[in-house]
Amino acid sequence: MEVWDIYNANREKTGRVHNRGQDMPEGDFHTVVHVWIMNEEGQLLVQQRQPWKKGWANMWDCAAAGSALLGETSEMAAIRETKEEIGIDLHLENAEILCTIKFSRGFDDVWLVKQNIDISDLQLQYDEVADAKWATMDEINAMVKSGEFIPYHILETLFETIQSKISLKKATSKDAEELFELQKKVFMPLYKKYEDLETSPVLQSFERFNERLQTGDFYKIFHENTLVGSVHVYKKTPGVMRLHMINILEEFQGRGIAQQVMIRIESMYPEINSWELDTILEEERNCYLYEKMGYVQTKDTVRINDKMTIVQYTKQEGLNHLQSL
Repeated sequence: MEVWDIYNANREKTGRVHNRGQDMPEGDFHTVVHVWIMNEEGQLLVQQRQPWKKGWANMWDCAAAGSALLGETSEMAAIRETKEEIGIDLHLENAEILCTIKFSRGFDDVWLVKQNIDISDLQLQYDEVADAKWATMDEINAMVKSGEFIPYHILETLFETIQSKISLKKATSKDAEELFELQKKVFMPLYKKYEDLETSPVLQSFERFNERLQTGDFYKIFHENTLVGSVHVYKKTPGVMRLHMINILEEFQGRGIAQQVMIRIESMYPEINSWELDTILEEERNCYLYEKMGYVQTKDTVRINDKMTIVQYTKQEGLNHLQSL
């Protein structure tokens, strides 16, 4: 019997567990994963469910899916489910969460893993999987129309995200030095412009940066497989997230990358109902971007010097949360 960790509406562990098959009380949530695998040709690995499966019998689906077990993280669940269902070891260094959907009884993390796999290497779990193959996005859309593929309501959004050329990959301590140098490079022009000797990230020590890296979630931003920046978010209080910093290298600014990242980040945290950020009031282009994204300026300001004022923005409406069925 499967046993799941129980989370509250803010995706915080409650310390309680749930046995699969029993009724789950309202307000209790568990973690679910859906794994999409894409090869270098842009094809997606799909599996066909066995005809005796309850729900969507005989229909085609993503590469693997299931619930996280007691003690598992989302990453661990994605690895285990893929191994169990199709016999493949995932390469999570090439993985990212495309979005998370909050539904009535859980949080569904949708993973994309870029990995070349030979169909002949698959070991299909007989109880679950009848067949597997590679399919293009157009072929999957055609299968949905013909009634052969599970009609996920977010399929169009998922495919748009995959094709956006923007990737967000979780940073680790191994990335610290590279991201530390990137941060200094991005903020150096502002440091010189405003002579900010108090708050500039340019002055942050590597030790302090490394501490920040371990706090909340730090992502590397890739555009067409090139590292172009980073974004750091952390939960301030239950339901409130701080967009602490978003860095885009100067040569990649003005391409809408920051806007796409902000939209994507919101879709990854459906438990968050309020976002906050600080920015430089005198940087009109940045203020315009945040206001365009739905952020509202608060009355909280801090005067750093004669040239520079820090202002706070908050966003509570129009959040990019993908709706469940």
